[in-house]
Amino acid sequence: MGRLTNKTALVTGGSSGIGSSKLEIKDAREAELPAMVNVTKASYAEFQESSPSGFWDVYMTNVEEAIMQASDTERIAAFLDGELVASVLLCHKSFKGDDPEIRLLAVLPDFRKHGIARQLMDECERRVGRTGKARIVLHTTHLMSTARRWYERSGYFRFEAIDFSPVPGFLVMGFAKDLKAKKHR
Repeated sequence: MGRLTNKTALVTGGSSGIGSSKLEIKDAREAELPAMVNVTKASYAEFQESSPSGFWDVYMTNVEEAIMQASDTERIAAFLDGELVASVLLCHKSFKGDDPEIRLLAVLPDFRKHGIARQLMDECERRVGRTGKARIVLHTTHLMSTARRWYERSGYFRFEAIDFSPVPGFLVMGFAKDLKAKKHR
């Protein structure tokens, strides 16, 4: 199991754009991992119909295995008034190389557009920055066009060297961000 510490970042309503609710970003406990799986599957459900035949069931199995079993992975969750509403994985090594990788960023549809994803990404970048690593990577697909544009606005650039195709004709695109210029807390 990955490192499951009890780091916590508290954010109150005003700065998170979620009213008077309390958003807490922290490492998920083992008992919370099934909820992370459910949040991720619910968050990604909108892409099922657009996915290649035979891909979706395999992908959902991979999602569950990554959250429940991936080694050398930090599982970070966002809790809104105690309810797990978003999560992300921070893998210490990517599929293709030694760069740390952000995986499976997921925010329940009803909780989007409140800055929760941004706070999870910032947390991942801070953690990687503290390790002294110069770059962080992630993957996304053409199906996730809104996420892709958001990553690009957030300083991520296309990094074709880590692209891959899980099924013929379906490209998973690599992105990277140079962390050297960014100051971390």
